[in-house]
Amino acid sequence: MLFLAVFCGFLAEYQLEHVIEKQREKQYMISMVEDLKSDALMLANNVEQRKKRIPMVDSLIFLLNLKQRNDHGGDIHFLGRSISPPLNIFPNDRTIQQLKSSGNLRLIKNKNVSNSIMAYDQKMRNSLFEMGDEVQIRAEYRQIASKVFNTSVFNEISGLDMVSRPAGNPSLYSSDPALINELIGTAQYVKRIHRSQMNMSEQLLQLNLQLMELIKKEYHLE
Repeated sequence: MLFLAVFCGFLAEYQLEHVIEKQREKQYMISMVEDLKSDALMLANNVEQRKKRIPMVDSLIFLLNLKQRNDHGGDIHFLGRSISPPLNIFPNDRTIQQLKSSGNLRLIKNKNVSNSIMAYDQKMRNSLFEMGDEVQIRAEYRQIASKVFNTSVFNEISGLDMVSRPAGNPSLYSSDPALINELIGTAQYVKRIHRSQMNMSEQLLQLNLQLMELIKKEYHLE
């Protein structure tokens, strides 16, 4: 009888622990969905902004190649300043970090869900790592831009979150062919990194939406 009582107590404790872990697992997934919603908005905005930047770079290169480039000083300064601000992403990774740091990934019993979470996290970390290249290329662009553009015009047209077109037709600080050529070459690298990061954000957004739907389906969430 004593053995039976101890055994039954063990079963009850095990069942209670199992119920508690299931509840914690679902709470983690509810939190995960909220993080994914935040990331989805951020990634969609990043894609949209980079789609606007790429034709801007093309227009800048086209105008700089013109012999009559000095007739387009306003457009050149506007485009030259518009393509340089950073377009960083800051993922909401609170739930993933909690799962990893606390060892609670074991709570996610659905292997498809846990594997998809890790795949999304790895892709996001890879995107953030590649942003190091973008920081370097943008710094190189700004360095050569400061030698070609009229920086006082840049200062006038730069707001907190937007760039406005300058009044009149401001002249370039330098029309030296070598500097113009270097600026065009650097702008091409800026375009390449925008395209690369745009593609990465599109892939992340697709993974994000797929993971969100998977979690909602498996855990019966709205």
